[in-house]
Amino acid sequence: MKKKTIISILIIIGLITITLIVLGIIFDKEEFEKQQGRTSIYDVSSNGTIAYVFFDEGNPGIYLQSDTASPEEPIVQLKIDQEILDISFSPDGKKLAYIISHKNKQEDLKSAIHVVNVETGSNQVLFAKRTLVTEIEYHPTNEDMLYYLNADTFENYSPIASAKPHDFDVFSYQISSGETKQHTDLKKYMMQSLRVSRTKNTVYVSMFDDTDVETAEDSFATYLRIFEISLDDPKSIQVVSQKDNEQDIYDFAVAANDDAFIYQAVNDTGEDGIFQYELFFYDRQTEQGERFTHLREHTTNPIIGPDEKYVYFVVDKQFGSPKPDYYLYQMTIGGGNPEEIPLYMN
Repeated sequence: MKKKTIISILIIIGLITITLIVLGIIFDKEEFEKQQGRTSIYDVSSNGTIAYVFFDEGNPGIYLQSDTASPEEPIVQLKIDQEILDISFSPDGKKLAYIISHKNKQEDLKSAIHVVNVETGSNQVLFAKRTLVTEIEYHPTNEDMLYYLNADTFENYSPIASAKPHDFDVFSYQISSGETKQHTDLKKYMMQSLRVSRTKNTVYVSMFDDTDVETAEDSFATYLRIFEISLDDPKSIQVVSQKDNEQDIYDFAVAANDDAFIYQAVNDTGEDGIFQYELFFYDRQTEQGERFTHLREHTTNPIIGPDEKYVYFVVDKQFGSPKPDYYLYQMTIGGGNPEEIPLYMN
């Protein structure tokens, strides 16, 4: 083979390699930039203001919307390689706590908890952890106390499974003193939907009811249920949802007097084979539950409004597809037809 031919081949190979590297960089960048639109993360303040997370060309931001204003600019705007995991209004609605984490950086896993003043826009970093904080919740009557779920590990439990957070426990943070307190030592495989009671010193979470599990086979017969955990005696843990209900409860809201739950569970399977998630109402006094929504879609993230007149929730109209499509709805707590809440950022 002639020397010129060999050089030409090497040049072509080099160009192809450079092109593939550049395309790889662009592709990785586009993975972040592809995120666009609403998420399922939102909260409703005591005065009815709605805060929600929206991606603008990959940049996550928190937007506010009320009956009187829908600002075009976010009150919080993050970098493209960051994400917002959860948000929570203070009891008076003047502050908003939120969790920042990094995308696809397991080796640098760290959570930072911020609070932004919704009136002035001033931002304060409360604390940061090497572990993953997945949910955060203001105490409903004490703006000095934040509660959060913390995961100690972030790994895959099998070669084909993606890395997920595990070893969950309940913590609190006192803003005035900076004191952090661990309330439980459960190291649960899964813990979610943290709710803080307004009337007593307890929190509620959804986790697997594995009290009677003795073998690996037993674990396959467990269900996600609502648990009440006493903060005065964290070892005092009890199931407060229906014990004989063979439904996994993934997310839920608690009525102001703790006498009822609105929870999310699978109701049916569509013709396409995809699960349909609905909301259900459970009365703790009568221990009776009934279906609350009839949308035959993916209904999630219920929040009971400040006046207990409305239940807010999110519907993903593209559940099961690579790109979700979230819409915010409200519905009177007594039932009826759900109404979509148009959000300024679409």
